[in-house]
Amino acid sequence: MEVKIVFENEDYVVINKPAGVVVNRAESVDGETVQDWAENRGQLSAGSGQGIDEELFRKRSGICHRLDKETSGCLLIAKNPDALIHALREFKERRVEKEYLAVVHGLVNPVEGTVKLPLSRTRFDREKFEVRYSGKMAETKWKVEKYLNGLTLLRLFPKTGRTHQIRVHLSHMGYPIWSDERYLRKDFLAKDREKLGHHFLHAEKLRLTDVDGEKIEACADLPEDEVKLLLWMSGE
Repeated sequence: MEVKIVFENEDYVVINKPAGVVVNRAESVDGETVQDWAENRGQLSAGSGQGIDEELFRKRSGICHRLDKETSGCLLIAKNPDALIHALREFKERRVEKEYLAVVHGLVNPVEGTVKLPLSRTRFDREKFEVRYSGKMAETKWKVEKYLNGLTLLRLFPKTGRTHQIRVHLSHMGYPIWSDERYLRKDFLAKDREKLGHHFLHAEKLRLTDVDGEKIEACADLPEDEVKLLLWMSGE
């Protein structure tokens, strides 16, 4: 598995996760995961004790958060238990700044705004989520980057980190993500997949403060297939 590192210091590494790669190991997952990659790299430094922090670090292999399998971009991995606990606290207290890029169907209007709606698993498909008022609150800010012949390139700023948050919010607004197999109509999906074999959602930027109070800022380039798709959409 080829993984590009976009930031690294003594406590953290930020990778540009490829689309199609699963983050965490599971019995249902075939092939190498990001968790395998992190362990095989040989730079994780868990202590020899049995403390709760060290046990959590070994269990997670330093991985601080998740991205969906088909989502590419910035993923933060801690190299030691203290760095992991610090990062988990930063995410929980919503001090981590994230920026995503997505191509969606339709011309998004207004050009910027915020959607704040609660999400929950659907009752008939445990792999999908929906807006439901008994769910957990989620907040996503958007800004139009460019209109593309009936489509929109969006920059997104998720304040919370719920599973499928961006995908569900955009679909609920009537602007589903290009090639999204879970939240896009099947007839649209078939046509989209002819151009791109995964959904167009990319975690471009990640900002947080590290253990020593220093600012971390990482930026991950778009995958080559998404760059080519944008050129095609722009008629270039």
